[in-house]
Amino acid sequence: MIKFILTIQLCSMVHMDCMKEFQSNIVFNSYYECMHVGYASSINTLNNMGQQFVDRSKVVIKFSCQETTGS
Repeated sequence: MIKFILTIQLCSMVHMDCMKEFQSNIVFNSYYECMHVGYASSINTLNNMGQQFVDRSKVVIKFSCQETTGS
């Protein structure tokens, strides 16, 4: 069965720079589950940063769900 790993990266369009990618330690059983957590994590991260910081830094959150052969 194919499994998926969530990878998230935070970027600032003001500084034209991105932080190092963060890879989740959770292995997802489906692409759907992985994407769902990716979107939820992005929203939580934006909420934690706050509107003022996000607006000022023009934060972009990129994420992907990559296939893995691990268990």
